[in-house]
Amino acid sequence: MKKTTDRFFPARTGGTAIIVVVLLLAAGLIATGVTYSQGSKQQQKQSQLLADGYEQFNQGNLDKAYPLFKEAQDTFTSTLNFYRRFASSESLVTLEEIHELTVSVCLSIAHEKFFDLKSADEWVTRAEEELIPLAEGERKVDLTRSVSTARDISKLCKTFNEGNYEQAMKDLLEVEKKSLETDQDFFIFEIRFLIACGKAMNEPEILNQARELLFFATTDAGIDNEKTRSLWGILTN
Repeated sequence: MKKTTDRFFPARTGGTAIIVVVLLLAAGLIATGVTYSQGSKQQQKQSQLLADGYEQFNQGNLDKAYPLFKEAQDTFTSTLNFYRRFASSESLVTLEEIHELTVSVCLSIAHEKFFDLKSADEWVTRAEEELIPLAEGERKVDLTRSVSTARDISKLCKTFNEGNYEQAMKDLLEVEKKSLETDQDFFIFEIRFLIACGKAMNEPEILNQARELLFFATTDAGIDNEKTRSLWGILTN
């Protein structure tokens, strides 16, 4: 004869299973909530880093902007990806876009050095490294050409500082052929380099060429900034 309590074993077993399921669901919800919260914090951190980076960049503090953008790259974690599945996609910056931005910062820092006729191999190398993760496409092609031009300019500065002015002028023509027509940074550098070589070689013809290009830049091309204004002073002094 079965004990009376035997009739309740199945019910107890079923009740335990339900409790386990409920606990597992609760644990899952808690874990999801924690992950979402962490992802939200990562997104906030990224947004702040980018905002600070843009501010430093716009103020001309390029050396301070660079580490902020690099740190922003590190915010792309699994928790951020999870958060972005549920967050609005508006105004969310992708990792590739930050790599592109970092390339631009590296090039800007390099061209600041080029304007002072200094090489900048370190910053060109950093720009090249930032290009690697980018997807193939027109944007990567253009950035690659700009970085390649910067590499050539760095060599030009070395040649100039070695006193090989005639060779530097020949190399400048080759770089001009390979550069993008829209590469404003190279255009400004070209004028700066012509002025430097013209003065070093005491060649009025080269200085006249630089003057014509500078006039075109500031009038026809409408490039009116600190560098072009500085070039007028360098040219006349």
